[in-house]
Amino acid sequence: MANIGYLQVNRHCNNACHFCSNPSNWNNITYGRWIELIDEFIKNNYSWVIFTWWEPTLSSDLPKWISYCKQKWLWSRIISNGMMCASYDYTKRLADSWLELVHFSVYSCHAKVHDFLTDTPWSWLKLMKSITNALKCGIRVQINTVINHYNEDHLDKTVKFLVKHFPPIRHFVWNNLDAEMMRKTDVAMTTLPDFNKFKPSLKNAMDFLEWNWRTFRAEKMPLCYIRGYERCSTETRKIIKNEERLIYFLDFREQIREVDFYHEKLSECQQCDLNTICSGIYEWKKYFSYVKVYPQKVSKEEIEKIIKRTNID
Repeated sequence: MANIGYLQVNRHCNNACHFCSNPSNWNNITYGRWIELIDEFIKNNYSWVIFTWWEPTLSSDLPKWISYCKQKWLWSRIISNGMMCASYDYTKRLADSWLELVHFSVYSCHAKVHDFLTDTPWSWLKLMKSITNALKCGIRVQINTVINHYNEDHLDKTVKFLVKHFPPIRHFVWNNLDAEMMRKTDVAMTTLPDFNKFKPSLKNAMDFLEWNWRTFRAEKMPLCYIRGYERCSTETRKIIKNEERLIYFLDFREQIREVDFYHEKLSECQQCDLNTICSGIYEWKKYFSYVKVYPQKVSKEEIEKIIKRTNID
């Protein structure tokens, strides 16, 4: 079991992603409050703390916080858009502070698509420089991709591009879009994905990574859309492993302790043999009511294999 804490250190960004789930409100965490939260993670035996949402590299205190975690034997990582790390000197500073891991948000292998989604010119080029700099500095790199309408047909091409050009990258994460918290502009609403359209592309991407000895996860994804890779659902893993997540927001939510990883279920879900380990569809009633589910017939032996592999993977 690996419990992970998520910590917002600021709420402003140098990108303007149309589907951003934590839009800027210009709040910042104080150093004293930050120390309290880190010590709470340590007290509760959390394995990792993730500095996130959006954009942690804009905080001048980030290297100092990373060093503090290292001194306390708490592993730290950041989720970043890659704008700041396009500077080698800045990336080296993070490495010298003992940053273990960075998740870079890559939305497409096509620069025009990525730059459109971030609403920031040249963001893709800077991101490619950031990945190069992090790997040169010895920082482990993983890739996060938000699945949306504009990349749903080439998720596989994106991972193939990244594996080809950055062979040291070993882990990929796909997050389904969080429509509840994103901006409600006309453009933002066009980013909602078609589950049936991204399913083949996602399956090809997973097959490719599996064949090439990479690991991957999919979040907010009903299991009928990733058959054969149920163990890679982040919610399914948390359900089986009985994990929890503690998240500190810099908005009205403040602190959320997640122990229930089930989302909305459709009536058809009750007919599915994977129902007990499937999270369902996130925000189905409000935003994804067009999504259909496909009840699966699975033997008890196969379910036991899924659970066993999830526990040891």
